[in-house]
Amino acid sequence: MYKEKGQLESAKKAIDKAVQNSKTINDAKTWLYYGEIYYDIANSPLPQFRKLDTLAANKAFMGLKKAKTLDSLSRKKRISKEADEYIKKLGPVFYEQGGAVFKERNYDKALDYFKDAFKVSLALGTFDTTAAFNVGITGVLGNRPKVAAEYLKKCVDVHFKNPKIFIYYNRALQQLGDTAGAFAAIKLGRVRFPDNLSLLLEQAQLYLEKGQSEKLIKSLKEAIVKKPDNPANANFNFLIGKSYDDMEKTDSAETYYKEALKVNPKFFEAYYNIGAIYINKASRIQKVANDLPLSKDKEFKTMEKEANADLKKAIPWLEKALTINPNDKPTIKGLKEAYARLKMNDKLKELISNQK
Repeated sequence: MYKEKGQLESAKKAIDKAVQNSKTINDAKTWLYYGEIYYDIANSPLPQFRKLDTLAANKAFMGLKKAKTLDSLSRKKRISKEADEYIKKLGPVFYEQGGAVFKERNYDKALDYFKDAFKVSLALGTFDTTAAFNVGITGVLGNRPKVAAEYLKKCVDVHFKNPKIFIYYNRALQQLGDTAGAFAAIKLGRVRFPDNLSLLLEQAQLYLEKGQSEKLIKSLKEAIVKKPDNPANANFNFLIGKSYDDMEKTDSAETYYKEALKVNPKFFEAYYNIGAIYINKASRIQKVANDLPLSKDKEFKTMEKEANADLKKAIPWLEKALTINPNDKPTIKGLKEAYARLKMNDKLKELISNQK
């Protein structure tokens, strides 16, 4: 009666007594009313009622489940259907509570609320993949990878149609140190969603982190083909170039750095890295030349000429890099050395003057 009149504080006091009373504690209807009253507290738009119990939604769920259990032991079995209607209503309550604390980055609380939403679906004999997915995402962000992996695997097993599952499942497994499992998760995701660019890039990121350059290059090239107008292709081409650079395949590296510049003409690192390729080539040639005996003067001059030619090739790229980032010390240093070696004194003076 208190509940029907909206007097939730009095209703709560009355039902709390009823569930402790020996005459009513084993009555299914007692626990149904308990669940309904605590649901109304949890779902009330009025703060003074919500403050009556911060765990009202959880207590409502517990009460409703107990009502169903007691009802199953009775002959009449009239309570379960009504209890299920209220249990169904609890799902959105847990979602709302979880979403609110998730926005505040309180991932521990959010995870528990989303787990409760998932339990609601199980109590109704269904499987809430969205709730399980939310548990997985929250677990990854909140550094609870064991829980995250458990719930994301549930989604994988029921073939939930969302490719992001595999992204977060892979990350949870990485947090657990299961590299083989992470690779397997991404591989399965790519089988199920072969055209999904995000999964392809997640796979590329995994290759990058594990230093698997050849596989990284293959993945990034595939990503570029899938979406040729993607502005991110500048970064993808740059990463391909950097991978080739690290493998000392400088011709291929330069090709892809230039591809990056076609997409983003202000890509400082691409200009700098092309310049650095030629600076490093010149340095290696000059070192070999300097180690020649004095009797090899002709060979020395030939090699010095070759080194200077590479320095000349480096200059335009480094100069362009400097226009984009005028205070970059490695670029300034590289240009100073090149100008000095090639006796480009006017350029050297101008550079030094601009740095004052």
